[in-house]
Amino acid sequence: MLKSLIDQLLASKLFSLYQKYFGVKLVKFLLAGLPSFLVAVPVNWFLVEQLDVNKGLSYACVLYMQVTINFFVCRFWVFDAAPDKSLGLQYFQFLAGIFFFRLMDWGLYYILVSLCGLFYLGVQVCNIVIFAFLKFHFSKQVIERKTRNECDLI
Repeated sequence: MLKSLIDQLLASKLFSLYQKYFGVKLVKFLLAGLPSFLVAVPVNWFLVEQLDVNKGLSYACVLYMQVTINFFVCRFWVFDAAPDKSLGLQYFQFLAGIFFFRLMDWGLYYILVSLCGLFYLGVQVCNIVIFAFLKFHFSKQVIERKTRNECDLI
């Protein structure tokens, strides 16, 4: 029965349209996180081990760096940026939203691991999947959507 439902979903026109429209962008979005991740680990190590920066402060700096790199990769490679929306506005909206998702990610992780006793690596992997799709749709809206005033004029 489940296989039948999955087969129907995969054969549906709605799924086909979703895959066609979001498929390439979603793959690019997932790949866009790799450069900042590959830089984050050595930067975090350098700040903590070589410069003796507090681990919490170091990680906060690394997160900020990752979000900044991801914004520019998403804006110039993944999504079609709204031409009349300022870079600064897009960056601020992206930064605020992604940090909100990071907070939600951490909160869900803490609840499921510390309070419910679930296996931490399993929760981490599930959170990556859950929040990747949410961050993708959010990022797409921030970068491709016109400002409210511009939408009102159309």
